[in-house]
Formats: sequence, C-alpha cells, structure tokens
Amino acid sequence: MHEFKCVECGNSFDEIVDHSVGQSTQDNFDCPECGASGCAWRPSSRIDRWSERFPYFDRGLGVWLKSKAHRKRICKERGLEPVDGDYDEEKIFSEFDSKREKEKAEYATYVDRLDNAPEFASYRRAVDQGRA
Repeated sequence: MHEFKCVECGNSFDEIVDHSVGQSTQDNFDCPECGASGCAWRPSSRIDRWSERFPYFDRGLGVWLKSKAHRKRICKERGLEPVDGDYDEEKIFSEFDSKREKEKAEYATYVDRLDNAPEFASYRRAVDQGRA
C-alpha cells in the first residue's frame, strides 16, 4: 500500500502496488477523484513507537537503551537526530516535490537545447541520418 498525490487536483489516495507482477511506484496511477493520470508517489515512513519500556535493544543503533535521554544522547554522539514521530511530513514531501519540479525543468531545458541550440547541430544531423 503506497500513498499517491494527484498533481492536478491535489487529492491524496492509497494504491496497492504489486511488485510481484512488475508494478512500481513510478507507474502511472489514475486519481480516483478527478481521473488524472501520472499521480506522484509520496514516500512515507511508518514510524511506530511500539514501546517506551526500557531497557530495550535498538537494532538500528546496535545498543541497549536505558531511557529516552540515553537514546537521545547516543543519537547525538553519532550525529543522528532521533525521530519520535513528531516531524512535518508535508515539509518533507514538498522538498521531494520541489526537487522533482526542478529536475523536470532542467530536463526540459536540456531537451530544448538538443532540439534548438547551435552547439547540438551535428547531433541533430546524426539523428536525422540514423547514426545516433
């Protein structure tokens, strides 16, 4: 189950992606709200603090933790930031979205240069002649 967001109407919806039959989160899924195709995958992490009972062995850190303060100190020593589920998902997703939009714009500029810029004239001739 993965979350997608429609680029047309902004609707968020869940979709089952069956990797066993070759589906991918990069595939085009239609928005159930407006029917638009090519909805964007929204990566998400399901952080679930299953227990606050200490001590417990944290497999990610590879140590026995004795308290919340101990966990915080170990993370700080290792240059990590403990995530307790109180982070802004929208900020993270908007960073992904803006990075994707920037990459799309850069690619569009590159394609335009391939099609029109004088420095790619020999490339266009090679394509026309079937050599590229």
